[in-house]
Amino acid sequence: MRKLPWATLILIVACGSARLMTACGSDAGASAGAADAGIDGTTGTSRADAPACKLVGDACTTSAACCTANCDTTSSVCAPALDACKAPGTACGSPTECCTGSCVGGACSDKQCVPDTPTAGACSQAGDCCSGICTNNLCERVNAAGGTCRTAGNPCDGNADCCSAFCNAGLCSSAVSFCRQETEICAASADCCTGNCVKAGTNATGTCAAPTSGGAVPGCKPSGTVCGGSAGATSDGGAFACDVDCCSRSCGNYGALSGFRVCEPPSGCRPTGEVCRADSDCCGWAGAPPPVNGPVTCSKASPTDEFGRCDNGGACREPGSICKSASDACSAENNCCEGADLPANYCNNNPANCCANDALGIPRCLIKPVDCSGPPPPAGAVCATSADCCGNPCVDNKCGAAGSCVAQGGSCTTTADCCSGIACVAAAGSTKGTCGGTTTGGGGTGAGTTLPDGGTCSLYGQQCTGAGQCCNGVPCTGGRCVAPVILK
Repeated sequence: MRKLPWATLILIVACGSARLMTACGSDAGASAGAADAGIDGTTGTSRADAPACKLVGDACTTSAACCTANCDTTSSVCAPALDACKAPGTACGSPTECCTGSCVGGACSDKQCVPDTPTAGACSQAGDCCSGICTNNLCERVNAAGGTCRTAGNPCDGNADCCSAFCNAGLCSSAVSFCRQETEICAASADCCTGNCVKAGTNATGTCAAPTSGGAVPGCKPSGTVCGGSAGATSDGGAFACDVDCCSRSCGNYGALSGFRVCEPPSGCRPTGEVCRADSDCCGWAGAPPPVNGPVTCSKASPTDEFGRCDNGGACREPGSICKSASDACSAENNCCEGADLPANYCNNNPANCCANDALGIPRCLIKPVDCSGPPPPAGAVCATSADCCGNPCVDNKCGAAGSCVAQGGSCTTTADCCSGIACVAAAGSTKGTCGGTTTGGGGTGAGTTLPDGGTCSLYGQQCTGAGQCCNGVPCTGGRCVAPVILK
């Protein structure tokens, strides 16, 4: 497993830095182990007799030995978790919440879950299994009807074995993104980048499936989906290719793993194709600042569905929509909607005045022309995205002050809004989160786990002043930790 600088960890297990905490040690595991009377499919002995997982700093050879499910094979010691999974002894509702992949009696076990691949492992209850499914004393594959890849917690020999395309020192891991990929195990739709967790029968777990919508919505990849290849393909000296497969058109480093890139969550409102919870998440919804031409809605297959996708809206592109800037040929059309004070076809004829990059370098339609060569709009100015604010945060449709960032505990729409090293934590599909807040999605994001703040490097999209300040080796481009886009 690759060794990660502490500062680059966006999500971290509660016991990662507190090695002597009772909740993370074998003492806490004793109570969980007493309730864990399953059978270990690997050894064939009582699972209660299996060794407890090892603490951060203990010697290891595989991630399966560690309470954090992360063995640093360079130093051969257990390292902090790669995502916000829960430590042994912590309350849980599904195996996806626990670092060990095992939730027994409402608490995360201190023993690694029983594998369900390549052959079913023995179990006595659902909580024993990595899949969360125990039938006739055998751990069943959660994706038996949907594929052959191995879900998180199962042993692996290489990346190709895993649904996430990430084999972490012998154990499949879902920590390639802040949400779970298609075909990966899930306990709730909020776990999935696609907002769609499909379960069979009464099973408590299922797998992430393609996003759903009720109308004609482009088939682009929603935020959090791995892009640019599983290893983050680069070209032209490391610059990111503009990934038109992403709904946000931006493919960059988001999480702690420098080897993976994901479709970036764009600032402010969500553009066409992005997963949403309500109309108000989408650019150009009925209550958005004018001009509103659509209006755009959160299109759902059923009105009772938790998640949908932002639809196309009307003939022109609403403020916040992806557009075609004067210097970027890899994005969308330049038909941004004009305000009432502009003549017809103004934006078609003057794309540079109607389309500008937000803090992540994503071209977005503006509410009104903005000249960012001079002073930016004042704090409180109306906005749809950070592009309206010359890169400064846009939260609750109001610009932040020039050069500002959102501190710990403040509202945000994307990590680029937050001050250096602090992640924006938002419920899946929502445009509003909290800088350094508490996860609120589902088991896959470690519900109820507080994330760290005040890192020593700037996360993707955050402010920087020079080389070496950005996490994961991302260059400092124009005062932001973003890679230059390759024009197509």
